[in-house]
Amino acid sequence: MPSEETRRVLKVFGVAVTNLEDAIDRHAPVPEIMKWDAEVADRTREVLSLVDRLRSRRIG
Repeated sequence: MPSEETRRVLKVFGVAVTNLEDAIDRHAPVPEIMKWDAEVADRTREVLSLVDRLRSRRIG
C-alpha cells in the first residue's frame, strides 16, 4: 500500500502539472507560466527522488 509520502508527492506533482496546463491553455502571462513550469520541475525532482528511495528498498 502506498505510503502517505508517496500519496503526497504524487498529489502535489499532479496539481503542479494541472496548474501549468491550465495556465498554458488560458494564455496566462509568461511569468505565471514560468512559475508553474518551475514548480513542475521542482515536483519532478521530488518524484524522481522518491522513486530512487523506493528502488533502494528492492530486495535482490
